[in-house]
Amino acid sequence: SYCTHMRVGSATLAAAYAMATMKTSSMHWFRKGIRLHDNPALLAALDIARKSSSSVYPVYILDGDCYQLLHCSALRANFLVECLADLDRSLRERGSRLYVASGDPVAVLPELWTKFGVTHMTHEGDETGEPYAKERDNKVRALAKEKGVDVRVFNSETLHPLGR
Repeated sequence: SYCTHMRVGSATLAAAYAMATMKTSSMHWFRKGIRLHDNPALLAALDIARKSSSSVYPVYILDGDCYQLLHCSALRANFLVECLADLDRSLRERGSRLYVASGDPVAVLPELWTKFGVTHMTHEGDETGEPYAKERDNKVRALAKEKGVDVRVFNSETLHPLGR
């Protein structure tokens, strides 16, 4: 039909209709703020899910190129594993679970968006200004836009935003 060829921005009407009728599904990408309490990004994902009667998929990605893992001792790596296990236990007590993946988030996240039917993703912003993190986040945002995933970023790493 002609509707599939008529453009609305960069999407066809058919694609726009499919996105509008798609069930909402949220993902919260845990990064540095590996906690349930005092986590504005997680609360936003839960709010989206509550308003749309949908699911939230809590995710952590072990990114070997990330500064946190690239330059950490065995004790710090062990502490991270313990924190992830504790987070998973806390989520399971609430009827959920933590999905842990490894690899480059630029490659892993789109796979998870497809697997879980994600329409929204929240995460804590990186306030370090570290070049790898900036580039990674820019690529993830671009891919999300391309895939129709609404990304919401919350700065909660520090009490006051850095560089202001």
